[in-house]
Amino acid sequence: MKDTYFKIRRPFTRRQHRYDIGSPVGFWNLYDDNHFLARLYQIGNDEQEAFYEYHLQYATGNGKCTESEFYAHVREIVADHIEALRKESPFSKNHGRNRANLKMLRIFRDYLISINTYRYLDPIDITITRYNSEINELKKQVAQKEQLLKEMKAFETDQKIRITKGYLYTVVDLIQQLPDLRIPDGKDMRLVRSSNEMVWVKMISRYFQHGDEDISQQTLRSYFPADKKNPGTKYRPVQDKHKIYHIVAKQ
Repeated sequence: MKDTYFKIRRPFTRRQHRYDIGSPVGFWNLYDDNHFLARLYQIGNDEQEAFYEYHLQYATGNGKCTESEFYAHVREIVADHIEALRKESPFSKNHGRNRANLKMLRIFRDYLISINTYRYLDPIDITITRYNSEINELKKQVAQKEQLLKEMKAFETDQKIRITKGYLYTVVDLIQQLPDLRIPDGKDMRLVRSSNEMVWVKMISRYFQHGDEDISQQTLRSYFPADKKNPGTKYRPVQDKHKIYHIVAKQ
């Protein structure tokens, strides 16, 4: 096709370059946009920039258009095809392929936006459509987070377990004993285990209070070192005077 901006393959021959567009036979008139995108889908996301640059150099090198004209031409093709795919029925037999192509087109569109040095602006209807789509996606994410927050609140409480004043570190000592307890089946398995020591710090701070006062995590950090074998210089053991209870297995 003589007036296309894109490098096409010659009829009934192999491609001279893997980025050349078109099929060996068929009608070209007014379908070069389809062939351009069809080849893009085959090339994949990793070569989008090289694919675009290949056809840009061909178009500008042969005097077919300026860089800005080529850019605008490709942006319009991508915008038109994104809109066309969005309008496709989700029950179409091509739905899976359409979704994959739409995702790839959006990635290609984002690449084109990133290299926009030509003061190109999408037509207002396309811009509004894209923003509406993004807003709807954000609304969906907000709804999901609100539902998650609602589910989490079901386990929350404004009330805390009150530790008698002066016995905070007695409770800390009891909690420190929990990971050392073994289940009574002879397999030497722990009764409880945590992913890291900060779990205990957060639990005490969130659900307990010392007298009438809240307990800051900073107060507890030094009693629950990340590495018990090498606790570091900031580690503070519970003093013996606070070690009132010792948890033992029932005989």
